[in-house]
Amino acid sequence: MRSWGVGCLALLAVAGCASLESGADYDRGVSLAAFRTYAFDTPDALPTGDPRLDNNPFFDARMRAAVELEMAAKGLRHSESSPDLLVHYHASVKQRLDVIRADRERGYTDITGAETSVVNYDEGTILVDVADARTKRVIWRGWAKSDFGAAMNDARAMDSFVQKAVHAMFERFLK
Repeated sequence: MRSWGVGCLALLAVAGCASLESGADYDRGVSLAAFRTYAFDTPDALPTGDPRLDNNPFFDARMRAAVELEMAAKGLRHSESSPDLLVHYHASVKQRLDVIRADRERGYTDITGAETSVVNYDEGTILVDVADARTKRVIWRGWAKSDFGAAMNDARAMDSFVQKAVHAMFERFLK
């Protein structure tokens, strides 16, 4: 029975780190109806914090495809000639520690019976800005963050992470 509790605790610890947090903010004075087209802006040269993502053409292709899908769902089409909007994204990865307190009342403890365990993980954050192409002013910013570890080492997991993250933030896109 004790090993079942240890397994559940480990699963809860991983699940706790793996939850996707997302959000967005936008200029409330701007209406999506004013825009029809978009293009991707020049990528920045900022490092992501992890060499597996820096200048990674596969990650870039995943991000662009996920954004294109969401923009199309909003009725916007990709156009490199005189776009109404410019889309820019940035990703970062940071090493994080999460201290998990075991719920002693329910019998969940680690193998040593200690009340606390520490989980080291890669926290990935994706930020997407959408700017008015004419003024270059950001009119919408979306973000998502989660445990990025599995995604960093598996192409399918990266596909899933990027699609879920971009979809979650675009649920709060301009109205």
